Amino acid sequence: MKPQKIRQLDEATIGFIAAGEVVERPAQVVKELVENSLDAGATSITITVEGGGFDRLSVEDNGSGIDRDDLTLALDRHATSKLRTKDDLASILSLGFRGEALASIGMVSRLQISSKPAGEAGACIVMEDGVKSAIQPMGMGDGTLITVEHLFRNTPARLAFQRRPETETARIVDVVVDHALAHPGCAFHLRTEQRTLLNVPATDNMLDRLYDIMGAQATELVPLQQPPVDDDAPGAERWSGWISTPDITRGKGDDIHVLINNRPVGAGPFLQAIRRGYKTRLMQGRHPLAVVNLDCPPDEVDVNVHPTKREVRLRHSWRVLERLERAITYTLETVPTEPDATGSIPGLQGLATQQQVKSVETYLNPPTDNGAASALASAAGMEPTVTEPAPQPKVEPPAWAVAAGKQLNLVGQTADEPAPAVKDRPVSASPLGQTLLPGQEQQPMAAALSSAERDLHRYAGCGTTVRPGEEGPLEGEFNDLPHMEPLAQFADSYILVQAEDELLLIDQHALHERVRYERLRHRGQAWEPQTRLQPLELNLDARQSALVDAHHGRLNELGFHLNNSNGTWRLTASPQLLDGEEVRPFFLDLLQDLAQDGGPLETLEGKKDHIAFMNACRGAVKANDPLTLPEMRRLLDDMRRIPNPWACVHGRPTALRISIDSLDHHFGRHG
Repeated sequence: MKPQKIRQLDEATIGFIAAGEVVERPAQVVKELVENSLDAGATSITITVEGGGFDRLSVEDNGSGIDRDDLTLALDRHATSKLRTKDDLASILSLGFRGEALASIGMVSRLQISSKPAGEAGACIVMEDGVKSAIQPMGMGDGTLITVEHLFRNTPARLAFQRRPETETARIVDVVVDHALAHPGCAFHLRTEQRTLLNVPATDNMLDRLYDIMGAQATELVPLQQPPVDDDAPGAERWSGWISTPDITRGKGDDIHVLINNRPVGAGPFLQAIRRGYKTRLMQGRHPLAVVNLDCPPDEVDVNVHPTKREVRLRHSWRVLERLERAITYTLETVPTEPDATGSIPGLQGLATQQQVKSVETYLNPPTDNGAASALASAAGMEPTVTEPAPQPKVEPPAWAVAAGKQLNLVGQTADEPAPAVKDRPVSASPLGQTLLPGQEQQPMAAALSSAERDLHRYAGCGTTVRPGEEGPLEGEFNDLPHMEPLAQFADSYILVQAEDELLLIDQHALHERVRYERLRHRGQAWEPQTRLQPLELNLDARQSALVDAHHGRLNELGFHLNNSNGTWRLTASPQLLDGEEVRPFFLDLLQDLAQDGGPLETLEGKKDHIAFMNACRGAVKANDPLTLPEMRRLLDDMRRIPNPWACVHGRPTALRISIDSLDHHFGRHG
């Protein structure tokens, strides 16, 4: 086959390709237009959305406006007022700078720009499917109004991949919330055809903005504090913001907002540092609430990574992440909680006391013993007293100090990695009085869960545990398992079981999780909505309210009945399988899953599966939970009545089987 000749693409094709990178969905259009308004110095921005942004959306501001003579040029690719030369890319202070947004939007929609700088006449221009019209006069107030209609009408392939209008509206709310948190000095008003989704006034107090955006949830946050050790640390980066205490968590990281120089960015690269800052105080698979902002020199951050400008690169990323981790740890160690019985205010339960602060010089140049005390004793005619020095704990330098020392040639060798902490496993206190074998108390009993498993188990650490005997027995046919007799509980996590000529080692959490799933999923009355005597006020923030509005019908199908009064959502009924105190946190986790593209809730059966999965995870007995013999027997009886007893709902095994032949072979009883 003869090779094709290389040709130069025409401008229309180039424009469509560029538009595909910049304009991914309606929320991206709103992001680009809002950022242009903020760059223009706007103190008030109004966003109107119809049909999820596909039919029509508009952004109106009171910024500096666009000169009439610049309107045509504003619709050309790579035309911008924010850069002059390539050297400006090294220190970008504006939110936009690429000059691609307006041209890309105009390629895939009908775009109208109306603008009036102060002291000048207003004018407007229209661009439809890449074709610009003549400039026309326009009567209006100072500022700019941009209207986008029929988004993706000329690109049906892109339109086919978009989500439902309600879902896209919720995405737009996310964008506006991020920018409202980053710019409290600007008022934001977001509305749809039906109602106002967000209306926050301008303020110079960030606490007011947090409350306007997050509602009562803002009171659950504490200000982020920098540890004094960072005063001597290298670098000019500084973190500020607010984080939640370890008892306030979500199933996903959607409520973590990261800003860099007041620019909203993707939180993904920072999640691990945040979790490390919480250390073991955060349940596995759970995420805190946080609004954190990094102030750093603009030449140390590269925002020119992708046309969407959500990704950034930091010149000293290791240093920035270490600072964030240390700030979170220090904050949680020093913040007070509720007064105790004596009236004093202790630190957070389970948190370490504040450690003595050491400067970077202490870590890089540790003091040495010069024998001064012995010399002084000899000079006084006294025999120096030989005493064994008290053992001193090894002081590990922080990672930033080690990295800084290596970089500046101040440290000759890399610090030893601290040994991993041995997981403390209890000795079971079963009615049979079993004990661990000699020496086994020094050995870990099980490997830690993988990150994938921790993600799957993000609901397991929440909610109240339901004991095996507190629920009715399973009904139905027995499977092919024989009668099983519990022998003992090992490490308060595993059940030793005799089943005819086999010995079983059963993971109590995995088995109970599977049993609870089968019970909840196939018990019809569990899904019947139970009317609440007193409606539950949910205290949702703007993002959560938008999700409820978007999925109101789906939530109703699942037994969650809600009404909205004066912008406040109240829960009037919920499925019978949920307990009273667990309804709100369960509902908030469910909203996060509903917000996920391609999530597991597309069909009614899928929705019920997901809720049964979440609830089974929450209520199952945990590792390190002691069980009585009757509770073990009850678990084993239920195990004989479920269709797949060998795997939990995550696919993890529930049991290890060891035949008596295998034991005989191991101990040399064959021949």
